[in-house]
Amino acid sequence: MVEDVLLRTATSALRLQLPRSGEQLRGVMVRTRPAATGLRIIADGDPVPLQQTALRSAQTLPLDSAATRLTMTYRLSGSSTRSLPSRVGRALAVISPLTAATDATLPTNLTVSGGGLLNANCPLLAEPRCAVGEPPGLGIQQGIPAGQALAVLQLDLPLHP
Repeated sequence: MVEDVLLRTATSALRLQLPRSGEQLRGVMVRTRPAATGLRIIADGDPVPLQQTALRSAQTLPLDSAATRLTMTYRLSGSSTRSLPSRVGRALAVISPLTAATDATLPTNLTVSGGGLLNANCPLLAEPRCAVGEPPGLGIQQGIPAGQALAVLQLDLPLHP
């Protein structure tokens, strides 16, 4: 995952929060345990030294100096489940920006690459269907406020030989 964030005002602390567990989300209804690993943060062009690079629960990370432009990279795991009953290789996944708690009003663009997106539902929006376009070019509505940018994705996973 990659998050590019441009904050309205400089901050010296990032409040990070993982996506919700799927058990509370219509369409998933199965407990998931999201975790972010391999976390790297660049703040205003400078790498942020991290004591730990795994996130398993919400936490606040201090920055050495206040920043407005952030780039975060990480691997999100534990937020998907096999879509049952369905064909092999189909899954449901829950994604949201880790930085949504830092400023819930920031417009957010979620992008899924690889062409496997079949549907997207954003349960925190008044109109929850947030898929736009048609497969294989299906995308997710752009500009969703970060605090509402929680998406339940139906995906065809890539097959590995």
